[in-house]
Amino acid sequence: MKLAKSIIFLFFSFISFQLTSQTINHFWSVNFNSTSSLLGGAVVAGQGENTSIYYNPATITEMETGSNLSFTSSLFTWNTYKYTDMLGEGTKLKSSNFNAQPPFISFAYKPKISNISLAAVILTRAKEDFELSWNNSAYYDVLTHLPGVEKYDAAFDHRNYYNDTWVGIAMAHELSPSFSYGITLFGSGATLKYLYLYSASAYSINDTLDPALYPQSKRIAEGTYSESFRFTEYRLIIKGGVSYKTGKWKFGLNITTPSMHLFSSGNEASRAKLNSNISISTTEFIPDFLINDAQKGSDLKTKFKTPFSVSIGLIRDIGSKNKRLYIAAEYYAPIKGYKMIDAQLNTDIALPYIYDALDNKDWLSFASSTRAFVNVVVGYSWKIREHLQFLNSIRTDLSSIQNASLGDYSTYNLQKTSSYNMYHYSAGWRFNIKKNSFIAGGQVSFGYAKNHKQAANFTEPLEINLDDDTVLQGPLENKMNSRYLGFNLYIGATLN
Repeated sequence: MKLAKSIIFLFFSFISFQLTSQTINHFWSVNFNSTSSLLGGAVVAGQGENTSIYYNPATITEMETGSNLSFTSSLFTWNTYKYTDMLGEGTKLKSSNFNAQPPFISFAYKPKISNISLAAVILTRAKEDFELSWNNSAYYDVLTHLPGVEKYDAAFDHRNYYNDTWVGIAMAHELSPSFSYGITLFGSGATLKYLYLYSASAYSINDTLDPALYPQSKRIAEGTYSESFRFTEYRLIIKGGVSYKTGKWKFGLNITTPSMHLFSSGNEASRAKLNSNISISTTEFIPDFLINDAQKGSDLKTKFKTPFSVSIGLIRDIGSKNKRLYIAAEYYAPIKGYKMIDAQLNTDIALPYIYDALDNKDWLSFASSTRAFVNVVVGYSWKIREHLQFLNSIRTDLSSIQNASLGDYSTYNLQKTSSYNMYHYSAGWRFNIKKNSFIAGGQVSFGYAKNHKQAANFTEPLEINLDDDTVLQGPLENKMNSRYLGFNLYIGATLN
């Protein structure tokens, strides 16, 4: 029995691996379906038009004199995710979503007799609802101490929902025709919904086994795990920027503060692990155990941080003003490890000797962190006619959590999200009718990751897998390949 107790202590740590959720950890996936989208956000130095309030509030002064109302709407957004060998050799999973992005609505006012410009906006900075599910039933010799094969059932479900809506007001001051500065105050409401679970079971289908020799032959061996949470966080973000023009050059600088937590609502979280009827010999079983905790409301403290960032940009006229080159980059500072979900410490989640064996007794809390990185974009515009322009761009969209350090929270549970880099190419047309401007274009996005650690191994199951601290699963190997492909088709208008 000492062996059984020593083995049971191994099953309380969990393999950390990543799945895909595009926008939660990719800060340049944002798409406002405007001129700035065709230029990939390379408008820190100017020409952001209705999105100036987001990219650099100093450039609001470039808007037409008078009132400017802008609205944009995506015709559709389509994303597809493909995984090979994610849940074992030969497994293939695919998830797709098809939706229309929420509209971007802004209003700017630039009086004729003042150098002060004002603006207000409501926008969706991020939106995604990623779901993935898989189940299978097969016959394997999992319970190796029993003769013959067993009925083996496995299931996997995962969801990442993220929606972040911003409401902002801004002011910009044009000190001279060459220099201006501005500031924006944003209020944000970010909703996260998350689910991750798997289950595996095996039982003998041989009715002729002697129950005196094989007392466990009629039992179902089972290993399940699940975790979930949901909450909405309300926070403040401040952006401040400057812009400068000289000759054929334009320069811009914008600073974005880290998110400042106000309060959260709808807090819920749960986490459970069950092992049942797992044996190490024909007569000796590891003791069954269940670890389970669920909390909600004031028992949980929740927050989801966004980092401090600095963006710079330049615009250069090429030859005549018919052609322009746009370059921008944004540095994101790291976020040290913190508790995204801070749960109450609960000693009643399992039997005492099981609870004592947990490496981290803060069972229900989730940790998070981000790394330091830089995104870069290059854009180009060509004025074909007086009222017609072609615009295009290519940009990086690096993962904020790839190789991020958790520091003191390295033993804490993590949300399973994306860890690979993405890239976007945008192109389209901008045309004017009187003082009103319109855009029509699209974007293609892709990402790829190779030889990541598998999420599970349901195709080569073992009753006990000591190497990976799992039951009813095979060895987890670096065989998982991930592919992401996305398309956006959008239109927009700015009415003056």
